[in-house]
Amino acid sequence: MIESVTAQEMQRFSHYTTDEIGVHPLVLMERAAISVMEVLGAGTFDLTNVLVIAGLGNNGGDGIAVTRMLAQKGVNVDLLLLGDEHRATPNTAKQLDIARKYGITPHNRVRDFRHYTVIVDALFGAGLSKPVPVKLGEIIKRVNAANIPVVSIDIPSGLNATSGAILGSAIRASATVTFAYPKKGLLQNEGLKRAGNIYVKDIGVYSPEELSNFKKESSNQ
Repeated sequence: MIESVTAQEMQRFSHYTTDEIGVHPLVLMERAAISVMEVLGAGTFDLTNVLVIAGLGNNGGDGIAVTRMLAQKGVNVDLLLLGDEHRATPNTAKQLDIARKYGITPHNRVRDFRHYTVIVDALFGAGLSKPVPVKLGEIIKRVNAANIPVVSIDIPSGLNATSGAILGSAIRASATVTFAYPKKGLLQNEGLKRAGNIYVKDIGVYSPEELSNFKKESSNQ
């Protein structure tokens, strides 16, 4: 069993799962969203008024799916989409299209983050490797200053998933729902201060070695 992975290793495992095994990325997004819903619904967080902050990458797609699932359960939830949606990844654009068909209209600004009881952070995922743009960094600082519980998807936005260093600005989360394996950056340096409680969820992404072992065990049964 792998104890923790770098951002590059996780990317390799994800590509292996989608490209070689054939699991569609949208399936992984749905599984990721369900995992986040499990943590949100466990009773620790006040879901009276939820804000999901989504970026344009696949991490944002996870967040958009969470928004839809919360809305389906009757939760009062807003979606803050940051960036030009025409630049969204294809799967995130698809999640946005689905969300709109459920009557969800994204916002492009929030006046006061203190209005919410919990914030879901889906701005940047584990693939972030360069400093957060200044405008988005300011939003991260505003979220932190609001002192509202934050649940980060996969990794607190702005944190280097491998080193645990802050890339300009980083979310300070109450909890982080990470997928497949813990990211090394969650377990060292600023990750120890920013991740909060870490939940590792199985969404169907495995290393080739672990999948090979699984096949061997299945053939021996």
